[in-house]
Amino acid sequence: MKQLLVLIAQHNIKDDIVDTLMSLDYLSGFSLVDICGFSREHSQYNLKEQVEGYRQFYKFEIMHPQQSQEALLTTLAQVCQHNPCRYWIVPIASNGVLGQGQP
Repeated sequence: MKQLLVLIAQHNIKDDIVDTLMSLDYLSGFSLVDICGFSREHSQYNLKEQVEGYRQFYKFEIMHPQQSQEALLTTLAQVCQHNPCRYWIVPIASNGVLGQGQP
């Protein structure tokens, strides 16, 4: 069964996470988008972020086999040890490729 790991990371560790994910044989790829993170806890925001009301983050979406979950989390925990990353995992009910003779 496949599942989706969503990882929210600070900008300063993006390249380390990308390098780490690219080295994992059990992943076929991942997605990365720039996002604005809003929070009621502004204590860690810099002045610009406090005025704007949000902080810039990257969101990784990583589809992976369920049996690789612990290995993936352990590997990413090493990269995120000095810059904590929020994550969640959701099951994937279905996946495929459209446009290749499939409905």
